[in-house]
Amino acid sequence: MRARGFTLIEALIALAVMSIGMLALTGLHVGLARHADLARQRTEATQLAQSRLEDLRSFARVVAASGHPSYAELAGGQDLPTIASNTRYERHWAVDGDADASERRVEVRVDWTDRSGDAASVRLVSLIARSDPADGGSLGLPVPQSDRYLRPRERALDIPFEATRLEGSNRGRSTLPWLGASGGHLVFDDASGAVTATCAAAPGSDTDIAASCTPLPAYLLRGDLRGDWLAAVTDIVITDAQHLLAVPECVVGDAVDHNDGRTIVGLRHYRCLMRAADHDGDPGTPRAWSGRSAVLPAPAAGRSVCRDTPDAATTDNDWHPAVYTLVARSLQHQNFLLLSTGACPAGTAPHQP
Repeated sequence: MRARGFTLIEALIALAVMSIGMLALTGLHVGLARHADLARQRTEATQLAQSRLEDLRSFARVVAASGHPSYAELAGGQDLPTIASNTRYERHWAVDGDADASERRVEVRVDWTDRSGDAASVRLVSLIARSDPADGGSLGLPVPQSDRYLRPRERALDIPFEATRLEGSNRGRSTLPWLGASGGHLVFDDASGAVTATCAAAPGSDTDIAASCTPLPAYLLRGDLRGDWLAAVTDIVITDAQHLLAVPECVVGDAVDHNDGRTIVGLRHYRCLMRAADHDGDPGTPRAWSGRSAVLPAPAAGRSVCRDTPDAATTDNDWHPAVYTLVARSLQHQNFLLLSTGACPAGTAPHQP
């Protein structure tokens, strides 16, 4: 019987095939390791970019404020973030737009070199809205307890919507033509909503209000009128007034749609300029006034005036009481319903006669 086995050539061929297979497996392993490493680095870079975006979004104020990050001061930059990694990252970010833009475009890019020596990068682009962080918290509150929550156009809600917001050296103020007997232009403090001055001509962003305008500490009392005998209303008066430096100036006019300037049929509005006095002799407390508002002419027989209020017996000045007591801020939504017949409906209370 002949002996069977492998020749040297067969063994060499087998060894060559086996070596090729091992080299292929080694290459596959190296490739998998490289791609896994790149995936991990890309994840780290993305987290670094997202972290920078969140830092930019976490401003505490909209306008520049000392000691607080603000929307107005968002700016580009770069850094070398330090994390536990096998590579070194470079982070760059750019912020477009200015402090008055409703939104600003932000781009964050993270660069690094992978284990093969190739350049790699991750880029994230987002928009940051010009909204005050306090507004987000106010959504969870049933009733605003502070003017800080009232911020359309970055100012107190008590300022009429159509008032012009000033910029430049007068940033933080708004102005509105006053149609009352004294005329001129009112100047409001955007934070409190109070009137601070009156100007003969419309003030601009660089007007020296202290030098060219007259100080006028006052508040606005305003609301809407609707109902059956709306067209007959000529004025609003304040009776039983206390702590006022002058007779209130009230103006009644057509209500206007702020979107297109059209007159709103069936609705009128009123505004009263209330020049409150120092009611307690303490300069550290705000000026305040008291009194009762009334529609003129007084309702004829059968007619009535109802005030919008959630509580007929309320003494809260914001909720349109029968008599205001020590009002120390501007008030809005002090609305009246005018009826020719019938009783005041739910959500209102009898006011006149």
